[in-house]
Formats: sequence, C-alpha cells, structure tokens
Amino acid sequence: MPRTEDLALLTGTARFIDDIRLPGMLYAKILRSTTAHARLNGVDLSKALQQPGVRGALCGQDLLGKIKPWGDMMQDLLVGDHFPFATDKILYEGQELAAVVADSKHEALDALEMIEVDYDELPVVVDPEQALRPDAPLIQEGINYEFGEGNIFDRYRVRVGDIEAAEADADIVVRQRFSTNRQAGAALDPHGCVASYDSFTGVLTIYSSTQSIFMVRDILADTLQIPRNRVRVIVPEVGAGFGSKAQMFAHEVIASVLSMQLGRPVHLVLGRGEIFRAGTARNGQVRYAELFCKQDGRIIGYRDYVVHNCGAQSLWGNQVVHIGTNVGMLPYPIPNIHVDADIVHTNTAPGGPLRGFGIPQTIWAKEQLVDLAAEQLGMDPLELRSRNVLRPETFPFRTPMGQVVDSTSIHECLHQCAEAIGWKQKKAEPVPFEGVGLAVSMKYTSCRHPSFDTDLSAVRLRLETDGTVTIFSSDVSHGQGHATFLAQIVSDVLGVGFEKVALAQPDSATSPFGLGTFASRAAAVLGTACRQAAERLREKVVAIAAHVLEANPEDLETGNDRVHVRGLPDTGLYLENLAGYAAYRTHQLPPGFEPTLESVATYDTPTEREASDGSGNLSVTYSGAAHAAHVRVDPDTGRITVVDYAMAHDTGVVINPLIVEGQHQGGFLMGIGMALGEDYAYDEQGHMLNASFKDYQAPYAPELPELTKMYEIPAPSVTIPGGQKGAGESGTGPVPAAIGNAVYDATGVRFTALPITPDRMLLALREKERRGMASFRYPDDMPEFTGPRSAGEWPAPTASDEGDLLL
Repeated sequence: MPRTEDLALLTGTARFIDDIRLPGMLYAKILRSTTAHARLNGVDLSKALQQPGVRGALCGQDLLGKIKPWGDMMQDLLVGDHFPFATDKILYEGQELAAVVADSKHEALDALEMIEVDYDELPVVVDPEQALRPDAPLIQEGINYEFGEGNIFDRYRVRVGDIEAAEADADIVVRQRFSTNRQAGAALDPHGCVASYDSFTGVLTIYSSTQSIFMVRDILADTLQIPRNRVRVIVPEVGAGFGSKAQMFAHEVIASVLSMQLGRPVHLVLGRGEIFRAGTARNGQVRYAELFCKQDGRIIGYRDYVVHNCGAQSLWGNQVVHIGTNVGMLPYPIPNIHVDADIVHTNTAPGGPLRGFGIPQTIWAKEQLVDLAAEQLGMDPLELRSRNVLRPETFPFRTPMGQVVDSTSIHECLHQCAEAIGWKQKKAEPVPFEGVGLAVSMKYTSCRHPSFDTDLSAVRLRLETDGTVTIFSSDVSHGQGHATFLAQIVSDVLGVGFEKVALAQPDSATSPFGLGTFASRAAAVLGTACRQAAERLREKVVAIAAHVLEANPEDLETGNDRVHVRGLPDTGLYLENLAGYAAYRTHQLPPGFEPTLESVATYDTPTEREASDGSGNLSVTYSGAAHAAHVRVDPDTGRITVVDYAMAHDTGVVINPLIVEGQHQGGFLMGIGMALGEDYAYDEQGHMLNASFKDYQAPYAPELPELTKMYEIPAPSVTIPGGQKGAGESGTGPVPAAIGNAVYDATGVRFTALPITPDRMLLALREKERRGMASFRYPDDMPEFTGPRSAGEWPAPTASDEGDLLL
C-alpha cells in the first residue's frame, strides 16, 4: 500500500507548527546565553519592554516560586533540575535567559538585543572525563542526586556471571579505549509550539511538535500547577523527531506562561542554531572495553567502564546507558558481563535519546573488539561472528543477560549481507585502500524503561454511520506511517475498505492515553492495540448482524465493507447499515447490546523490570540487523567513500514493505552520519563551533551509496500477536562499526574515536607511514594524544565494587 500521508507532504499542504495561525496570535523569541558557565547576577528587561510591538517579557526571577522545576517524568526523578530560564547560574551556551513576546517575530528579535545580562564567568568543563576530576568545576549546584555526587548525575552497574573467572579462563583478551561523538537529531521540522490560553474556560491548549502528547501534558500541568484536564496538547504534522522531541522543553513552558499572562495565543518556534545549542544530542561516551575469548572463538566475557556525557542536564541520560548496555550485548549470549558507568554532567548541550538509544555506542565498541579478537585468533571475522550469534534450537531463549529472544534470524542475516557484499572474494583478493567490514546488532522493539513500570499504547476505533472508521491514538506519527499501517490492520480485521479508514490528529482531549512514539514501538505495540480494538469492534458488528440476519455469529464473516454468511460475500449487511442501527435504530439491536460502535484496546508488553544486577528482559521482541560495508579510502585526501553496502534485517512480519524499507534507509543515513562526519564541536570555553548546517557535517545525498542490497529475513515474533517487530532503529546500530571495521581493512588504521573524518584519516595515514607501522590506532597512536594508551593506564570507575549501588 502506498503511504496515505505522502500526498499532503509532497504538495506542501501538510500543516506543521510554523504554519499555525490563530486569531490575535503573538510571537515569542528567546534570549540564550552566549557563555557556557557563569554566575548570573541579573537580567534587566526594562529596555526591551519599551520597544515597538513588545507585549511582554520574562526571565527566571519572574517565575521563581510561581512554577515548579521539573525533572524528566520518564526518569521518575525525585528532584527537578529543569527550569524555563537560568536563575542564579548559567550551565551551558544556549541556555534560556529571557523571552520577549511581540506582535511579530522581527519585533521580538529586535527587543532581545535590548536585554541587559549581568554575569560573572566560571571555569568550563566540556570533557566528561575531566568533569570527574576532584578539582573540576561543579556544574549542577544544590541538587542531591540519589546515586551521584559532584558532576556525576547517576551511576550504573551490571554484574552477570563471574568476570574474573572468565578472564582467567580466556585464551585471548582484547582491550581498547573507544569514544563516540555527539550527534544531532537534525529533524527538518524545528522544535516549536503555539500556546493558547482561554481565560473563560481555564483551558490551556498547546500545539506542539512533540513525540508524546501525554508526557508534555502531564509535566506541563504539574509545572504550571493546573489540573491535567485543563491542559490540552494537540500535534499537527511532525517532520521527524528521532527521540530528540521525546521530552518537554523550556519553550513549551515559556509560551504557555506568556499566553496565560496575556490571554492571547503565543507562537514560539526555535531557529536551527537554537536547536543545535539547546536541543538534545546523542550522548557521547568514552568506553574502556574488554572482550574475553577462547581459542575456538567463543566469547566468554565482556567488561566495560563507560563515562557517559549527559550534558548540563539529565534528559534521559541514565536510561540511555541502562538500555543501550543491556540490549547492546546482543546478539551474543555472553555468559559473563561486568559493566560500570558514570553518567556525567558537562557544560554542553543536554544529551538525550536519539535513534538507537545507546545501542550504536555499545555496538561501536563491541563489534570492533570482535574484529580485534578475530585478528588475534587468525580467524575470519565472519566466522567468529557466525560462531557466536544467537542460534538456539528452541525459542523463546533467555540469554545470561536476561533478554528473552522469542525469535531471530540473525545468523541468516549475517551470511546474507556477507554474501551480498562479496565478502569471501574481497577478502581473498584485496585491493589497496579498499576494504570490507561487518557488524551485527539486535534492537529492542519498544522497551520497559527501568524507571517506570509500563510499556503501553492504546487505540480507540469508531465505526461511523457511513461505514468509515476513525482511529484515535495518542502515539504521534513523525515519519513512521501510522495512518497507513494502522488502516491496513483495521481493514484486514474488520473487512472495511482501506480507503475508508482515517487516523485522527493526536489530541490529549480525545485520544486514549499512551506513552508516545519512540523506541521502534509503533508497529508492534501500537499496532497490537489497534488489532485488538479492531477485533473487539468486529465482535460488535457481527453480533448486530447475527441478530438482524437471524444467523449464528460463527457462520458470519467480514469483508467488502459488509458482514455476510460464510461463502456468500455478495450478501449480508453493509457496515454503514450496522452503524446506523447502533446510532439511530437501536430497537434492532440485540437485547442488552450497548448502542455504540466504538472499541478501545490497550496493549502493555509482557516484559520485566531491570534486576539489581542489571539483567532483565526489557523488550517484548528484538529486531536483528547484520550489515556489511565496502569502503574506499583516498590516500591523498583522506576521503572515505562507501562504495557498497548490504543490510539484512529481521523485522518479523512486515505490514508495509515500503515503510519498512524507508525506515532502514533512514536508519542507515543516521548511522553513516555518526560514522563519517557528525559531531558537536566545542572549544575549551564551551562555545559550539558548528551550530548550523553550513558547518555541521550531516551527510548529503551524493555521499550515500545506492542502497539496493537490502534484505528481509523474517523470523516472526511469537509474542506480538501479529508477528511484527520494530523497524525504526535497527538500521542505525551496526553502521559506524561496520564502516570502522572496513576502514581498518582498507588502511590498517583502527579508528577508536568517532567520527572518521577525512582530515583525521589523512593525519593517521601520514603518521602511520612516518612510523612504519603495519597497524595504527587513531587517536591513540598520534603524538599529541594525551589519554591512556594502554590498559595499565586506564581509570577505575568512581563507585566502589563493594558499594551497595541500587538501580
């Protein structure tokens, strides 16, 4: 089925946040800090308030004691470290200092220039490892984190099996320090909202480009201290989110407060530079990782110390480490796992969820260790992976880490992508400065986050009196094709024409409660709720038809927009007739039948809370991904070209192949950006140096290979009733590691830090040649590298192993 959403998008008639126009609407803009760390002495708004067209202005002192600070609801924080504006201290460049609302955007921007800010600069720390030092400047002050101290927001620990015994029993041990970059969500649709307060009804309506309407509603209502049924969140079209819109932001509070003060709608849409500096980015990590193997290639242990940069504020930071580590151990059932993590504040933009949610960072380290182990064992990396990936004789299979894998074709995916890339031939006939690399991963399909005990979506269906069906859901579509695949499910179950099914706009006043759209959960979790609601609605229409036709319900079927006797599809009653009976001719309903043709269903996944040792089955099912990359490196320029790329996935039962293919292509795009260019660049004073698409190296279309080698090898989920698995993120996880391994195969340079840019490549090649080394690590073997070069110099986790660290 072609996507029903595409016509409006391609013709420019789809309505996004910036397209909304309400009567009497005003425009707000935010003054942001140009320094990364400072004591804030005062903000003077007086001159700004005198500017033409200005209707009001706010700063932090205006809101102290009037609204509540908030934490991330999804982390269930006991303290709030978020506020609309800095009050006594600036924590990062781009933090909100004040806002002006005026008759036009330009007048608001002009007035921002008249605001006077008095502050005293403080020392800045942008490196998470430096932030751990005892003499590092303290970033968050006055907040007592439950398991953190100083600049440590939280700590994390995994203790599965006996890692000391695994180390003693290992025939080889490979160790390496790895680091990953900060990557932007870079959604085409900018962050923004329109808030409109009705003083007569006391209802605050906010149109927001968000991934979760009820998360915004509940946190916003709590922050403003108004009842939840007096806050209405509506979502128009959302041009992508990737996790970067999966929380409430300060601009939503600011617009709401201004609208409540002035009694007029307030439009507040962020510019691209604001989103780079103050939106969330993929969390950067430093990993001190070790892999223990037997001579036959069996992986028997994995140990890691992770320093996780969550930026100046938390924003899901501990969740990314928990889930990215737990699920990132797949697809290998490693029996002994020992992980420590320090989740650290720095004077940089807040880190948060981004496509893959911590798994790409884990795979970057683990899959390169696998190649290092293969090299030391003298074994083909394909063979080493083939011996270790999950291949149980029976399902479901519980790994030592606690994941319950209900089905997988990861072994077949591995060999399919290797064959498609020409692995054996290319390894047997190497070409100078060309190489191939592999990586595998498994991605959760939705996830029960450690901090709350639910993983649900809900759907309400209504059969209208003309035989059409309306779907109500709070899960926001921002590229996943909800209107299409949900209509396919309803059409299949109810027998109604696909073209007669419509998805209503997400609206907290009319939609059933749901967590939102993230974590590759739409098809599996929302789709299951939709299937169950459609089955309940089908039971109702069949019951009415059986009564009217004086037939046995078991003898009736649905199809062709009607309910008919089995084997007689051209007979029976049309759905619109049955809906008419329920609405206007209730005397024709069965005795005791409730006169409505609506149904509601909620699906909550049968998963587990995280155990105290870090183990647990956090996902309902797992999608498999095996990727193979063929790269070419230009030794004169350092340019890396992905010549060919093969992807084999297990997405279970595919509802819509076009949508799934698009999700895998988009996932690859984010993966290659993480591998070859994207990164937040900060100077020592915390100034972001590339806060625009002019300087931020997102991939361009000509830099991408033709993605023609894409394969689905379905192993249908036996837990999800429809058999489907998540597709949105499985295409991202293996990409950086596959490209990194291919680059090493082509050049002998093992990149341990992302991204692999042409200038870094050129520097590494020249230094490798100068020193006459057969293999070279970048940046570890560069003369100017100041970090630890060997495992003997590695730092230890800050938490004592004997300490009682609760999760």
